[in-house]
Amino acid sequence: MTSMDWSLSLKDVSDKQLRIALAQTNVPALLASLSHLDGSSRQFRAGITPRVVQLAEEEDGLSEEERVTARALAFDRLQAYRNASCPDPEKLSDASVEEAMHFITGEKIPAEQMAIMSEELNLYGEDRRRLNIEAGSVPQEYRVLVIGSGMSGILAAVRLKEAGISFDVVDKNPEIGGTWFLNTYPGCQVDSANHLYNYIFAPESQWPGHFSGQPELLDYFLRVVEEFGLRDDIQLETEVLSALWHENTAEWEVCSLDSEGNKSTNRYDSIVSACGQLNLPAFPDIPGRDSFAGIAFHSARWNHGSDLSGKRVAVIGTGCSAVQFVPEIADKTAKLEVFQRSAPWLLPAEEYHLTMTEAELWCFRNIPFYARWYRFYLFRSRGVDGLLPFFFTQKNWNGHSHSVSADNAALRDALVESIREQAGGDEALAAALIPDYPPGGKRPVLDDGQWIDTLKKPHVTLQSQPILAIEAEGIRTEDGALHNFDVVIYATGFKADHFLQPIKMTGRDGRELHDTWKGNPQAYLGITVPGFPNFYCLYGPNTNIVTGSSIIFGSECEMRYIMGCLKFQFENGVKALEVREDRCRDYNVLIDTRSRECAWGSEHVDSWYKNAEGRVSQNWPGTHWEWWQQTRTPDPGDFHIV
Repeated sequence: MTSMDWSLSLKDVSDKQLRIALAQTNVPALLASLSHLDGSSRQFRAGITPRVVQLAEEEDGLSEEERVTARALAFDRLQAYRNASCPDPEKLSDASVEEAMHFITGEKIPAEQMAIMSEELNLYGEDRRRLNIEAGSVPQEYRVLVIGSGMSGILAAVRLKEAGISFDVVDKNPEIGGTWFLNTYPGCQVDSANHLYNYIFAPESQWPGHFSGQPELLDYFLRVVEEFGLRDDIQLETEVLSALWHENTAEWEVCSLDSEGNKSTNRYDSIVSACGQLNLPAFPDIPGRDSFAGIAFHSARWNHGSDLSGKRVAVIGTGCSAVQFVPEIADKTAKLEVFQRSAPWLLPAEEYHLTMTEAELWCFRNIPFYARWYRFYLFRSRGVDGLLPFFFTQKNWNGHSHSVSADNAALRDALVESIREQAGGDEALAAALIPDYPPGGKRPVLDDGQWIDTLKKPHVTLQSQPILAIEAEGIRTEDGALHNFDVVIYATGFKADHFLQPIKMTGRDGRELHDTWKGNPQAYLGITVPGFPNFYCLYGPNTNIVTGSSIIFGSECEMRYIMGCLKFQFENGVKALEVREDRCRDYNVLIDTRSRECAWGSEHVDSWYKNAEGRVSQNWPGTHWEWWQQTRTPDPGDFHIV
């Protein structure tokens, strides 16, 4: 069979190749894109009605007959467009765009949500998340420090540079990229749909996978740095030690340490923390942990010099990282035991390890606006709410004890059925894999079957016996057995609630940030903290998105809010903004109330979402629309103004 040349443009492909390409398209996004060819929306009245069905085998709710009809219709329109030499696409009216937006998931978008939907669609590259600041209003001497050069730090740098605001980015690591630089374990990949996991101002359609790996993600962020000319603005191997607020000058005095041990002090008008939540590896408090005579390391600091071939390997933990790397290393090992304290809920995602075909990538490049509509389809179907409604509690719920609502129980039943089906006849394995808490109580893990397939291998064991101690030869479990190992890998997550540690932040009146928080970090909108003027967090307390779009969406909303604060300062001659204590307190009372109405806020569930006090300090308990709405514009009434 002759292979296809997918470097050809739409003008040059044959009918046969066009049909092959269309067979791999997302039908709702394909139909929405057709209006750009000739201005007609007749495809929306062809009896084809998408309906999003969560966790269904066919997410768009279409029958095979409807898909065949849709692709035939699309072929005729694209064939005519190609034969006309691919003229410039039509600029659609607002009414036509709205019609396509309503159609794409078969649900009418509420009028109040049209603004967020149009912003996310970003059809013509408008980038409505960019806040315009008049160049003449920016004080020449105003300087901002951004701590961290991962996803959020790069975002902050782009927005500050666009506005003409002087800034420095510092990062303790030797390279840019944050979590995507640090986490290099085998199988490391994103667990948000990749076409949502990119900046709105730097869209990328040519991802090699539906959920691409660490090398591709790091490459994307490095390319954004180069595209926006940020490399010279970023100081690597520079660790911030402390920041001290000076009331008399309304400045932060920042002390940092470079790679050669030299300390330096600089002054900034504002600080943006882009340190993130998942950067400090957490180790379990197990007696004898330092006594192990073999090789031991954390998955977030993978030891690439350790050859696992023929080794007896222990993995402690069964969270997201373990589910990703265990299938990658299993076949190398002589023996692999996975020690599980609490089973994760496995969310079926058949495309989790699927690569994008050349035909799919061709469609993104060549069908006008198809890539934009595909991203929008993902946002509408998964990002706006996705599975979130299944995680909300139901008042006076008296159903299954490991569920929080009728919807949550239905989701639990579906996930249990999937686990049992994958486990086959191994009832003991199935029982060990079914969590004893509601879906959404802890971070769910995407799954395409590789995890359970790996655990079923003859030399792999899922060990549910609690660990008693670690000894020189291996791990002793509570039943008294000693399990001998050559290598122990800790897949035990991060100190997620240790925001900004170990930086010493001293704000107004000598208030120290970590002493103020006392292990219970709180911020207003997750962004500003009382007593710390001109200090802002990206991906701060209670900003983590459990399900839906990607954390980039959240950070982009937060950065627009921060830019709104800076704009208010510049236009009103304000030296400092400090959020009011009462506004922050009332906001966090609301957050706690809403958290208790979510599966992860259940008093019966313990997870990294909660801090040592048992309070959920990581997650945002509302919808994407609510988050977008509350971060659009800062309210001056929320602040003490200097």
